[in-house]
Amino acid sequence: MSDSICWMGVRELQGAYDRSDLSPREALAALAGRIEDINPQIGAFTTLTLDRAEADARACTEELARGFRRGPLHGIPIAIKELFDVKDARTTYGSMVFRERMARDDAEAVRRLRQAGAVIVGLTRSHEFGWGITTQHALMGGTRNPWNVGRVPGGSSGGAAAAVAAGMVPAALGSDTGGSIRIPAGYCGVAGLKPTYGRVSTRGAVPLAPSLDHPGPIARSVGDLAIAFSVLAGYDVEDPMTGTAFLPGFDDIDRGLADLRIGVAPSLHLVPLETDHAAVYRSLVDATSRAGGMLREIRIPAASEIRATFASIQMAEAYHTHTRILGTFPAKIDDYGNDVRTRLDAAASVDLPQYLQAWQMAHRIRREFEIAFGEADVILTPITAGGPSTIDQPDVVGHFGSQIAFRDLVMSYTVPQNVTGLPACAVPAGFDKDGIPVGVQVTARSGREDVALRVAQFLQVGFGRLERPPRPPALE
Repeated sequence: MSDSICWMGVRELQGAYDRSDLSPREALAALAGRIEDINPQIGAFTTLTLDRAEADARACTEELARGFRRGPLHGIPIAIKELFDVKDARTTYGSMVFRERMARDDAEAVRRLRQAGAVIVGLTRSHEFGWGITTQHALMGGTRNPWNVGRVPGGSSGGAAAAVAAGMVPAALGSDTGGSIRIPAGYCGVAGLKPTYGRVSTRGAVPLAPSLDHPGPIARSVGDLAIAFSVLAGYDVEDPMTGTAFLPGFDDIDRGLADLRIGVAPSLHLVPLETDHAAVYRSLVDATSRAGGMLREIRIPAASEIRATFASIQMAEAYHTHTRILGTFPAKIDDYGNDVRTRLDAAASVDLPQYLQAWQMAHRIRREFEIAFGEADVILTPITAGGPSTIDQPDVVGHFGSQIAFRDLVMSYTVPQNVTGLPACAVPAGFDKDGIPVGVQVTARSGREDVALRVAQFLQVGFGRLERPPRPPALE
């Protein structure tokens, strides 16, 4: 039974606990065995916290025997992206700059997971400081895509998505500043939610660009995302970016698409989709129409300005983070990976007028999306224009016969939701010609994660089969 345990989702584990078919201790033991078996090939985890996890799982098992549950994640093993502090665990932010760092306390998001009964099994690899989409580091190692270990998993939450996809945990905590939940979720064939900005506290997580950072869950199913999000979301008095707005319920995510207006936005398709990715996307658009969704073509006039706007904001805020908040750049310049060091050097040129001008454009972009949501309930877009890069050449990728930067293949599809702060759910939708998952994303108006998850649920049930990746070969 241990192998089947590794492929259970949050709701399946809950049901098994309720029937006394399985205990949290048994679930953790099965997953710990899976991690020991395949993590060396995948590289999803950087730090394991199995001693505390075993104690927590034992306590959860005893509590269940007494009929007590701490919350909706009682006894559920969860992994944490290494940008979030986990008390008494080595938490390096994916960088040699903090290679010996031990966290003193849990981040607020981690605290909420524990309060709901989650069993924290360890920290998963991030691209250094979350600033990249390959989850590779020349010295600290990288994560491999469970569907093809020669390809990257996406990033920066690549370790979290790979751990879920490979059956090492049913769910994980990630973060998304420019697509860092949605990109690896799409490439690894799992579901991921970037909530509305300010829904989930960032306290206790290292910032990349504070006005763009969005913590959120990754899981094997949309329904499991709803459970995890409900635990994570809410006001944090110590985090002024969080709000007190009403949190939606998720009882209706199985209702289908009847009466929903499904927006498609050709103006956001700034990088042409590879033929196989285009076929997957078109099939989903057609399916939403057949299922009762009302298709609407919407326009975002400033679409071509979004990525440059994002870049100015992200670089200015990241530079401030590393020079003023962390105080590590340029003081520890030699400890940075080459790609992040290069980006910080470039970010030094973004001055205050450029940053303020970018925010002026960001407000215009936000207003254009508000207008668009007067015509549609959700916007259905690709996550990427093609497949992931290779481990050997992670920063470039072939596209219609030419080599382009991997970031250019992806970022124009994922940064709009960070600039606008809108919720977006990534969901598996099929496979490309190489057998690697293809994802799509559902974006909803601010605060309507329930609507995004409702459409994503329909798509996953119809197209995002919960298949298992092949067993990874032993690495030489």
